Amino acid sequence: MAISISATKAGPCCGKPAVEIAYDPGTTLDQILEAQKQVFGDKRLAKAIGFKFCAGCYSGLDLNIKQKFEQIVQPG
Repeated sequence: MAISISATKAGPCCGKPAVEIAYDPGTTLDQILEAQKQVFGDKRLAKAIGFKFCAGCYSGLDLNIKQKFEQIVQPG
């Protein structure tokens, strides 16, 4: 099981701060939820991407959760 977490100040949707959680096939829902808890519990991450929020509110943060693929399909 491998989960990767990446964050950016300007995500692909609307240019707002975004976090992506990508997981390998076979990853359980509990493992994905634990990664999500880590994101929401890491105040250093929020500060690094310039996200400002009150203690319990992550409104406005784009959170993308997706499965990793072995091969990327290239056009052409």
